[in-house]
Amino acid sequence: MGGYRGIGPEAGTFVPKEKAFDYALGRCLSGLPDEREEFREMLVEWYYSGNWIEEDQINCSRGSR
Repeated sequence: MGGYRGIGPEAGTFVPKEKAFDYALGRCLSGLPDEREEFREMLVEWYYSGNWIEEDQINCSRGSR
């Protein structure tokens, strides 16, 4: 069975691959405030990195959705 074995502060933890997403999401959503903020920033950057163009609100045209 494959998975992820923790080191450092996660030493002694093994997360099977089929539970990796749930474990990571749980840790990111219930971590310390600075960890949650870092996750939020990374998630937004990742999600909008494909079919999106970042615009400043000031420069948006009135007709855009």
